[in-house]
Amino acid sequence: MNERDRDLDHKGRKTGLRLIMWLAIALLIAMGLLWAFASRVAEPATSQRAPLNETPPATQ
Repeated sequence: MNERDRDLDHKGRKTGLRLIMWLAIALLIAMGLLWAFASRVAEPATSQRAPLNETPPATQ
């Protein structure tokens, strides 16, 4: 068995290319989830409420 045969999986396909393909798909999914969380779920910093232990400036 030569070196070229070891790069093939049991169906004769290149394993390195398949690994890169799956890593690219996983990266795209992770980026999509991060974008969805950052743009829709997380509150922007300007609309966040003050912590409960701080008193508003009007009551001081």
